[in-house]
Parts: sequence; structure tokens; C-alpha cells
Amino acid sequence: MDQENLAYLKEKLKYTGFDTDMNAALEKQIKAGNEAFQLPHQMEIEGRKMDFSLYFRKSNTSERYFLNKYDASLHNPNPEIAPKQHTFYNNQSVTAKEAFNLLEGRAVKKGMLNQENEPYQAWMQLDFSQKDKNNNFRIESYHENYGFDSKEALSKLPIKELQDPTKTEWMVKAFEKGNVYPVTMEKGGREEIMYVSANPKFKSVNVYDAEMKMVKTKDLLLAKEQGKEEKQGQQEKKQQAPKVKNTPKEPKKGKGAKM
Repeated sequence: MDQENLAYLKEKLKYTGFDTDMNAALEKQIKAGNEAFQLPHQMEIEGRKMDFSLYFRKSNTSERYFLNKYDASLHNPNPEIAPKQHTFYNNQSVTAKEAFNLLEGRAVKKGMLNQENEPYQAWMQLDFSQKDKNNNFRIESYHENYGFDSKEALSKLPIKELQDPTKTEWMVKAFEKGNVYPVTMEKGGREEIMYVSANPKFKSVNVYDAEMKMVKTKDLLLAKEQGKEEKQGQQEKKQQAPKVKNTPKEPKKGKGAKM
């Protein structure tokens, strides 16, 4: 058994979000020496049940094995509704959590290669209204030149975390992984916890309140502009206010000493 290959596959599983749960089953299958094998796996993500089936195959030119693809199935809380299923391939580098986000209907930003093998960034999103010949959902892709910039889109909203570069970096990373991310926003003069997710198709940000109900971003954008105007007005008043000269007071005359 190729120990280096085994270590590589274990690292691959860890990176893909399966941690060490399948390591023993993986090692057993590689020792058996079969040309191809599958590993089933079940996990919960954000309280939702997901089933996975990972497909491994031995190389035609060596004893090394590779993870070629995996099937992901997201169960609906209502058992009467069929699970959403999709196959993700190795070259897509989609993690288990990203697969969950995609099957939830959200978009994920990934590094990809074009026909000339040149790297580029693109958003991917599943179109649940269409399936291909392999029974997979059609993938909608929005190239980096499409014109949707995560940080720029988020900066239009009154998000408090944008004032901190480190928090901004965390937020953008989570946003691009397809997560619904909690943020602090100012609404009606008060701070509220809201949630944001990417909507690259419309070059916008989806905003949800604490109960996960959609919030009109138009109102939030207007609130941010009003806040800017108020701050500018306050600064102008400070600049225009007459400066009071500090005239030094004469020292009090002390009583003369008796001679």
C-alpha cells in the first residue's frame, strides 16, 4: 500500500470537510486493492441531514488512488419532499459545506481553469429548474468579469463590521463560500443583527432579519445615505461655528502688606 497516497487522500478528505471520519474505511478499501470503490457518509450541517457517496478509482498507470467525485444529497425537513441531489467533481474543489450552500440555493465563488488552463475566479449557482443528461442540476456561472465585486457590494450597506479590516476580511471570505453571514447594521437609528448572502446574478446582496425574513436593501441603502448626510452636516456645523477667543484674565490684586 502506498502510504504517501493514503496520506494525500486523508488530507484531501479533511480539506473537503469530512475530517477523519472516513480514514479507517478508506485505508481498508485501499488495502483491498480494488480498481474502484465508494465510501458512504452521513452528516448534519446547520441541523440539516446530508448524505454523501464518495467515488475513488485507481490510476491506470500506477497503484495510486484518486477521489474523482462525490454525490451530495440534502434532505428536506419535510420527509414528503424528495432530497436535492447533485454530483460534484474533483476539479470543482467544492467542499461539503459549499455543497450544502449550493443545494440550499446560494452561490459560491471558486477558482477555476479555462480551456487554456489559465486560472480565473467565478461564482457558481445551481439552477433547480433544469437538469442535464446525468440528472445533475444545471450550473449557472458568473465570471469575475461579470462585474460583481463582493466587498464593493457589501460596502453599500450600513454594516458596522466594515469599519474593521480584519472583520471585513472574515465577512468577505464567508460571503464568497456561500454562507449566510451575521452582521451588525444600523436601521432606524438602532443597531440590529442581520444576515447577508451573495446574489451574483443580480449583482446584489440578499439581506435577512433575525427571523430570516428578506429585508429590502433599498431601505438600508437610503438609511446609510441619510446617516452620511447627518454626519456631514454635523462636521460642517463644527467647522462653521465661531471660535471663542480665550482672553487671559488679569490676576487678582493682592492686599498690600502693612508697614
